[in-house]
Amino acid sequence: MNVTFPTLMHQFNATLSQVQWVTTAYLLAVAATMVIAAYIQSNFKTKTIINIGGIAFVLGGLICAFSPSLVLLLIGRIIQAFGTGFAMPLVFSLIMHQVPFNQQGKFTGTAGMVIAMAPSLGPTYGGLVTQTMSWPIIFWITIPIGAICWLVASFNMPQNQVLHRRAFPLVQFILITLGLVLIALGFNSAGQHGFTNPQFYMPVLVAIIAIWGFVKLSTQNSNPLLQLKMFKNSTFTKVLAIYFLIQFVQIGMVFLLPNFAQLALGKNSLVSGMLLLTGSLVSAILSPLAGNFMDRVGFNKPLVIGTLFLLISTLCFAIFAQRLNVLTIIIFNVFYMIGFSFMFNNSLTFGLQEVDKSQIGDANAIFNTLQQYSGSLGTTIMAVMLATGSRVLPNANTIHQTLMGNQIAMWTNFGIIIVVIILVISLGRQIQNSKS
Repeated sequence: MNVTFPTLMHQFNATLSQVQWVTTAYLLAVAATMVIAAYIQSNFKTKTIINIGGIAFVLGGLICAFSPSLVLLLIGRIIQAFGTGFAMPLVFSLIMHQVPFNQQGKFTGTAGMVIAMAPSLGPTYGGLVTQTMSWPIIFWITIPIGAICWLVASFNMPQNQVLHRRAFPLVQFILITLGLVLIALGFNSAGQHGFTNPQFYMPVLVAIIAIWGFVKLSTQNSNPLLQLKMFKNSTFTKVLAIYFLIQFVQIGMVFLLPNFAQLALGKNSLVSGMLLLTGSLVSAILSPLAGNFMDRVGFNKPLVIGTLFLLISTLCFAIFAQRLNVLTIIIFNVFYMIGFSFMFNNSLTFGLQEVDKSQIGDANAIFNTLQQYSGSLGTTIMAVMLATGSRVLPNANTIHQTLMGNQIAMWTNFGIIIVVIILVISLGRQIQNSKS
């Protein structure tokens, strides 16, 4: 839907900060649902989970397809998000429980390839449909495909996990969801009012208190929503941070580049969507190969190769931010997706391998939650950076404001990758020390 934002802004007479909630609200709802993935999988049969996910996808899609207003479109996307949040964690849970240890990288790479392709192929598909038909057709095409996939999965999904029914820790769920939503709301407000405005820092402050309360209850409760003791494992924590940050940048780029192409380069939605297609195809080819590579040589080498490509791509984006064209965007994005392919799914595999078997469900829930939340936060913050251009250059035209906002956003992404490099160096030393 990112590539449809200029169209939605015009149709619903809305600002970019308002329209970007079509993506942000979806990802927030997915993240909130994935928080309870471990609870869901231990309390409900696999077929039930798949059926709930399928029904939510179809129902939400129908609401989106018929929506005459931005509010109704948001409601439909949130319902679809619940379906995604129920179904997606099953993928990696099945891999970690049923695939032999020395093949988990390959299988996770293949599954991750499908998931990682979506943010890049999505704008190409959305742009093509929006340009040649209209944006509601995006849903009319995907609804029957989703329904077929749902029915196939429902009839063929095995039930191998033993159910352990337990009470739902409602207060913990409310606190963590409140924290996630308020952080996104705070940063969204910063795009309109700045970072010194109470509408930014008050929600963020309340979010920090809510998350602190969640952590406190989780560590003291005999029935925690998530087992947080795995964060005492510094290797797991560093891998999780790397996973979060590179996904943050990737989804931020998926929002930033198509909108930059339309607002600054004057391209239509089809061209803007196709900018990311080459990088997506490269990732599709490399992800399973990178997973197989990790199975053979370990995590360290893919980590170093991936980091090098991420550094080169984000530095190029930052340096040429105000002089980007279609060709340079495609080339730099391909470099980013090469690095992403070596690191993203391998980080998930290695992180899950680092925890005890009894913690895999919770660790998987945390990885999946942060994958979606990093996308939500990445979209929100990149929208803020893009909007900051108009605050820095209030008297300039839209093109120059967009160029300035893009410059700020690209240097922000480069700074995040510097943090990733620091984590990679520290993690590499830790892995070497554990071997010696």
